[in-house]
Order: sequence, then structure tokens, then C-alpha cells
Amino acid sequence: MKELQLKGSFYKMGQIYGRECKKNISKFAKGAYIMASLSKKPGSQPFNPNLWQLLPTLLTYKKEQSKWQNLALKYEKFIEDYHPDAIDFMKGIAEGSDTPYIDILALNIATENIITCSVWGASGSSTKTGETFIGMNADEETATQKFELFLDIQPDTGYHYKVTALAGWVGYNHGMNEKGLAIASTLLWTKQAVKSELRPPMLVLMKALNTCSTVDEVKELFESIPNHELGTVFYIADSTKLMRVECAPQRRNYELVSNGLLGNTNLFESEELIEFDGSSLLKQNLNALQRQKRMKELLKKHEGQIDMEIMEMIATDHGVPGEETDQKSICQHSKGFRYNFKTLVSFIAQPQEKRFWIFEGNPCENKVKGYDFNL
Repeated sequence: MKELQLKGSFYKMGQIYGRECKKNISKFAKGAYIMASLSKKPGSQPFNPNLWQLLPTLLTYKKEQSKWQNLALKYEKFIEDYHPDAIDFMKGIAEGSDTPYIDILALNIATENIITCSVWGASGSSTKTGETFIGMNADEETATQKFELFLDIQPDTGYHYKVTALAGWVGYNHGMNEKGLAIASTLLWTKQAVKSELRPPMLVLMKALNTCSTVDEVKELFESIPNHELGTVFYIADSTKLMRVECAPQRRNYELVSNGLLGNTNLFESEELIEFDGSSLLKQNLNALQRQKRMKELLKKHEGQIDMEIMEMIATDHGVPGEETDQKSICQHSKGFRYNFKTLVSFIAQPQEKRFWIFEGNPCENKVKGYDFNL
């Protein structure tokens, strides 16, 4: 995984980011238009595209680019209102990579929540030492692996933070800042909203890491921003608190946990939001039910003993041999053309120590590297 250290204004950092990742940004931007077009073809669903439409899409996607660009421009107006730094970052990336700005904007909108993941956390008496932990496995198509990056971001204003991203992204799925605040997010399968709000969720994660130092501050930030149209769950942890924020288009649910365990696998867990669950409408939910069952088994089994070793064990789990979770658990592997999804990267955070670990690829292969903010 390529690692970049970025320093300066968001525009300057974007220029460096763009220059260093020029080739992959160009490829991923093109791929974003193709994915967006294919997703709207007859018979396609999230993570289950109609592959019979792939060749026609490759031949015609450029004709549809203006539609996605116009959608991106609608989002831009909302981003400018609550997080103009993200606009500066994207404009810098565009200049550095010699890519039209509209393509960088569209890339961040079209792929704003493509990742399907497992995310879990523990706090207080549920852990061996009484501290907090959060973990996440980010899963996607195997071809996406080559676009993964590690970014060490040191802006002129706000907090220093470290994240993983896909080439050209200014939004992230997980990361930690210098205060030890850790955040992970993934999508939730939701029913289509009657009325949509425009707010790219992963840009919220960027702002939280840049401007917040505690769980309480993140909650205040979230409450200042309107709901968005995509179902999303955020796990936020500082040294003493763990918070889960489940978001449906219609409303959110905040759950603060001082002593307890939480886990999500793209399915709603809050009773208040279960009516918005759309997983039953999908042809392919990427083993969400099996992952959910196994996640709950593992968390319950190890309650009171959660530490880094147990967090890693959960990340590498392949299910119970011979049972319904066998090879359909937290550590996902590609099973061929019709199920070409795998764990791209795993993240385990220990906020009290301002420390986290990144596993590149499937965590069972143990390509792990530790990071911290201890000077």
C-alpha cells in the first residue's frame, strides 16, 4: 500500500496527493463513471450489477458523464456550506493529477460509500483493560485493492490525522487523529427515501478527524449537519467513550456506550431505525446476515476480555466450519466471478494509546503495520 505524507494547506496537500497518485487517480475516476452508469442499468442492484450490460456500458458511459457531473455539482453546493476545506482539497488533487476538477468531484460523489464492511467496538468493562477499541474490515471488489492508499495528513489548521483512502478520495472509511479520536464508517442497506438530502457521508468523517477531539464533539458536529440519502453507520471512539451513529435518510440514532459491545455488518441494529432496513430487497447482500450472526457470537464469547489480540482474531475470522457462517464471516475472500469481493484493508484502533493497526489485504495473511501519534 502506497503511503503519502501531506503537509500544508488543503489545496497544497491536494496538489502533492494528485502528483504522487496521478495514474491511479485517472484510472479510478474513469472507473467511477463506469460503475455509476452500470449501477443504473436494468437488473442492476448495489454490489450485484447486471453484467450483461457491462459491454454496452463500456461503449456508452462517456455519453452519460454529464449526468453524473451535474449530480456532483448539486452536492458541491452543500459541501461548500459545511466543509469548504474538502473543496480546496479536491481542487488541489485535480491540479496535481492533471485531472478536470469535475472528475475529482464526481469521483468522490459516485463512490462516496461503495465499501461494504464489518465494523465493531468495545468499551469499559467489556474490554480487558477498561478502555475502548474499534475495528473494521473494509470489503470491495478485488480490483479495487490497487487503489488503496495510506495518508498521513498534517494540515495547517486543525488536527493531524492518518487514514486509508482510495486514489482521489478526500473521504475515508476509517482513521485516527492526534487526539486519539478514531472513526470508522460503512454503509447500511436502506429502503429508498421518498425525499433525499445531499450530503456525502465520508466527507463528514474527514471534517470530524480534522476538527474534533472527543466523541461529544463529533456528536455536536453531526447534529449540525442534515441527514443524507445513503444509509450509513459511524463508529466513533475516544479514550473513554464509544458511540454508534446509525443513519437512515429519514433520521439518525445515537448510541453512547461506556460499558458494552457493538457490531454492524451493513444491517441496522437500532430498533428505532429497523423499519428502514432494505436488506431483504437485495439479490446479493454480501453475506451480511452470516457476518452479523458470527459477529454477535464472537463479541458475546469474549465480552470482558477484549484486547488487541481478540480484535485481531475477530478481523481474521472465517466462520464455523460446516455451519452457515463457514467462509462467510468477517474476513471475506473472493469466490470467483459472481462473488468477487474481499477484505481490502482492516483497521483496529486503541484510542487510549493513540495507536492503530492497518492490515493490508486479508488480515488472516497478517500483513500488519502499527501507527501512533506518540512523539
